Amino acid sequence: MELHWHCELCEHQDVNLRKGNVCGLTANKPNFKNTCSTIEFGEKRKQKVIDTNAKFQKILKNKWWVYSYFILFNILAIVLFYLDYIFLNYLKHFFLMAYTVPIIISAIAIVLLGMGWGALNNYQNNLNIAKANKSEVDAALSAYNINYDLKLDFLKSFHGAPKVKSDLKFYYMK
Repeated sequence: MELHWHCELCEHQDVNLRKGNVCGLTANKPNFKNTCSTIEFGEKRKQKVIDTNAKFQKILKNKWWVYSYFILFNILAIVLFYLDYIFLNYLKHFFLMAYTVPIIISAIAIVLLGMGWGALNNYQNNLNIAKANKSEVDAALSAYNINYDLKLDFLKSFHGAPKVKSDLKFYYMK
């Protein structure tokens, strides 16, 4: 686990343009083994846990749409490739300019394939990033024997960070 995740949860975190994440108490980069002796949890920890979990849950909610787009665009591309094949068989006795239509149909099919695969790849990349961030926050908290219960209610938001109503309770493990 990287040390900056501890700092992301601490109220003493400061960001320096030259050094990056630094401790507000020492003005140096984090320099500890497993846990920081001067870490102070507060509102920053709460907000980081909520934001990380909200991004993860929002990405998971899009799973159905992403797979639907992937399947739909692939089916449409296959249908267009089949129509292109039929059209080419019909046009093989005509002049050369008639082949422009099958080329356009093939181009549209390739674009649809790209859209389907692109949506799937984007979803998987975002999911992997959100999952890694969530596990890093959870690991940093567990180093201090802290666990949490979180209930999220998503409010309507169309762009940007998800707006959520949360019920977060921290407790110490034994």
